[in-house]
Amino acid sequence: MASNMFDVKQLAEYLNVSVSLLRKLVRRNEIPYNRIGVKLMFQKNEIDKWLKDNMNSNK
Repeated sequence: MASNMFDVKQLAEYLNVSVSLLRKLVRRNEIPYNRIGVKLMFQKNEIDKWLKDNMNSNK
């Protein structure tokens, strides 16, 4: 697996959130993700941008 990609468990650890919260964000289309077959994958650069954008919008 490429180091710039996360699966659900890896991203949950990276964001320090639960897997269930992450799946809820995916269901609500609140976080950028890619579906590869049945597997959810997340690109690190998209997640970092999403974090930055959401931190700025909460100020």
